Amino acid sequence: MKKLLYFLGIFVLVALMPSCNKDDSQGGSINPVTETKATPFYGSVILNWTNPTDEDFYYTSVSYVNSQGKKVCKKIGCYDADSTGKSSITVGGFTDVKTYNFTLTTYNLAGGASDAVTISAIPLSTDAAKDYIAGTIKVEPVVEGAEVSWTNETGIESYVNVSFKDGQGVSQVKRFNASTSGKAIVGSFLTPTTLTVSVEDASGSKSVARQLDPVTPKTGELSKSQMSIFSVSSDWGGCMGSYLIDNNVNTFWHSQLTGYPHWIVVDLGYNYFVNDIQFIRRLDPGDGECAPNKFQLMYSQDGVNFTDIGVYDFDVFQIYGHDYPLTEIYGRYIKFIGISGSTPWMHMAEMSVFYK
Repeated sequence: MKKLLYFLGIFVLVALMPSCNKDDSQGGSINPVTETKATPFYGSVILNWTNPTDEDFYYTSVSYVNSQGKKVCKKIGCYDADSTGKSSITVGGFTDVKTYNFTLTTYNLAGGASDAVTISAIPLSTDAAKDYIAGTIKVEPVVEGAEVSWTNETGIESYVNVSFKDGQGVSQVKRFNASTSGKAIVGSFLTPTTLTVSVEDASGSKSVARQLDPVTPKTGELSKSQMSIFSVSSDWGGCMGSYLIDNNVNTFWHSQLTGYPHWIVVDLGYNYFVNDIQFIRRLDPGDGECAPNKFQLMYSQDGVNFTDIGVYDFDVFQIYGHDYPLTEIYGRYIKFIGISGSTPWMHMAEMSVFYK
């Protein structure tokens, strides 16, 4: 008998659960949405409304037929509304320009539905999205370059193209996935430089190219956000090479316990002018003194052919202040080679690269 009552209870709960398959044309158990608005956007429609003030309001159902002729239902809960009871949703994926009807129905906790409210809108053509995105592009100076940012709230596959002349006078074209809002760094250049930008969609169609105002780059530390580890001789105990450029002095790269030399190659992201490199030793007392007491620096533009910068001494008893000014070089890859030390292994917490 207890099992029978249990299954009967489950059946009743399932029967009472709200469903998108309810007939939106029948209702009256709860007040409907008000202040509805449908705003056309690129390949989408932005819907806004105010939810009812009924204490048992649960959610609003938004139903429509998409470009493929399939009925779609989305539920927007009471907790998704702002403090004034207003809700908003962007309905996307429309591939044509025609009138779409959106039916909004509210439901209470018991599954009761309101009278349906229908609003209509015609999505903007997806072909125009690239021009919209191009108009949002902004540029800010960074060290030896510029940060290019854009806004894309359409969800449409897009790419930002940026062309300019680098510090060597060589024409560069960079392409970034811009299917969502984002930003990217381009470089390197030392003098005021004009960037030309355009946006390309998945079909290859491009917006009109636009020249931005010349940007004057900064000097200082190169951003580690675009750096990566190109290659490394070894690592040990989970202390990966990437810890050398993670902006965290509490982590460190640790080589295997074999003998010298140990080495690591840092990819700066682009060819940059460099005239200073700094290190921070591992913080741990005692263990930190297992840093190399002598090291070599090299640089390369292609990651294959390296040129010597110099051999330097390293004070293993000092944590900070390891600053090595250089004669100006121009390269993308910096190779840090530990030559000798008090133990067969070595480690280092941070490496930073500058143009001052």
